[in-house]
Amino acid sequence: MSASIIRQTLRIAVLAAMLATVLWVADHFCGRYHPKTQGWLLGAAAAVFLLGEAFFWKAIERVSDLPHSEALTAAQARHLLERVQALKKRLMERWLMLLVLKAVAGASAAWLLNRTDHGGMQRLLWLLGVGALTISLPMALTFLRNWQQADSIKSQQLIDAKTKKEQKNTLGELNQPAKDAMEIAPEILEGYTTTVGKAAKAKHKR
Repeated sequence: MSASIIRQTLRIAVLAAMLATVLWVADHFCGRYHPKTQGWLLGAAAAVFLLGEAFFWKAIERVSDLPHSEALTAAQARHLLERVQALKKRLMERWLMLLVLKAVAGASAAWLLNRTDHGGMQRLLWLLGVGALTISLPMALTFLRNWQQADSIKSQQLIDAKTKKEQKNTLGELNQPAKDAMEIAPEILEGYTTTVGKAAKAKHKR
């Protein structure tokens, strides 16, 4: 079993345990509340989760605004584009799932707000709305990790571009033609004349 499958299994197990705990608490302590009270609670929580839309769009903006350097090779640029597209796809899929979960919570809240007495589907819709919001929380928090991934991609791109530039400069220096002997001779003669002149002046002063 690969490490990625193990991590995925652990995440699902943790989420299931958290969901079971929250549902038990919601049913045990809030299950006897009036339907309108439950509806207001769900509606308020769903409204707070709507603020997570800002985190999603900021994450998309961060990924879309990654700089592009001409110093990258075609293969490096293609690899970078694939990573960015994969990250965007994960963000969009997660956003659509969050929309569905918030719609479920909102519909449950609307139904409960229109009820005046206990019974019927009250308990089911109450737990359904609470469960939808519970699952939404860790999914919304993963947008923060996506920001970090975008920063990691950006940093790696800048490092690759700088490395490529330094390699290009080094190769340019190595490929420069060596100076011809006739070009070097005047420089050597000038240096020799200067040295001898300074030694003669020093001897004359003595």
